[in-house]
Amino acid sequence: MGLRSRLAWRAFESEIAAWGRAGRAPTLWWRDDDARGPSPMLDRLIGLSERHRAPVALAVIPDRDLAPLAAAIAGASLLTPIQHGCDHIDRGAADRSTEFAADTPAAMVADAIGAGWARLAGTLAPAPIYAPPWNVLTVNVAEALKATPLRAVSLYGEDAPAPPGLISLNAHIDIMRWRPACFRGQSEILRRLVRLLQGRRRGKRWEDPVGVLTHHRNLDPESWAFMEALLARAPAIAWSAVTQLVA
Repeated sequence: MGLRSRLAWRAFESEIAAWGRAGRAPTLWWRDDDARGPSPMLDRLIGLSERHRAPVALAVIPDRDLAPLAAAIAGASLLTPIQHGCDHIDRGAADRSTEFAADTPAAMVADAIGAGWARLAGTLAPAPIYAPPWNVLTVNVAEALKATPLRAVSLYGEDAPAPPGLISLNAHIDIMRWRPACFRGQSEILRRLVRLLQGRRRGKRWEDPVGVLTHHRNLDPESWAFMEALLARAPAIAWSAVTQLVA
């Protein structure tokens, strides 16, 4: 581990200690995207979660028979499936990836989302949370969600509010960079995490969760090692299940 990483871990541990002196523990939650079926990477995700008793919101793309996925996670009590779009196909404009084109009528979008939810609910035991692919919530999708059983939206970023009538449960730190996919780096991730935790502590926003985002199919050895190290700090961190956060 390099000097920058050691200093970043030290700053993180110092911030956790500051919460402890206030008699508090920060709340983190974990979302993992793009689940479709069984894989060695999914097995590794389950093992990591169970080893550290850390719940995971598993964002599932409901575009196929989900029985094999249901069998793969049947014994994974810490995994909670949520809906990750409908088929994860990009139909957006050239400069913006979205699952539904902006001019698709909201009623058609609601039908597609509802069909995906029915497939999820008929096979798994999902929480009514919608995580749109690419974390993009277009106006028609926001409108469509009001006509579905979904009750919360999970986007990416501190300033990504949910539509009126829906709960916002965002992820804040993606441990990967994209194009190409690679680990973001320990020091950058920890700096972001410390900044978010400091803001909550100084503003006495003790209950505001911080969401960590992974994609098990894309994680490289450095990413897995980082998550192992982060979860090893679990005794000083309250890792929450999504069902608790939206209750």
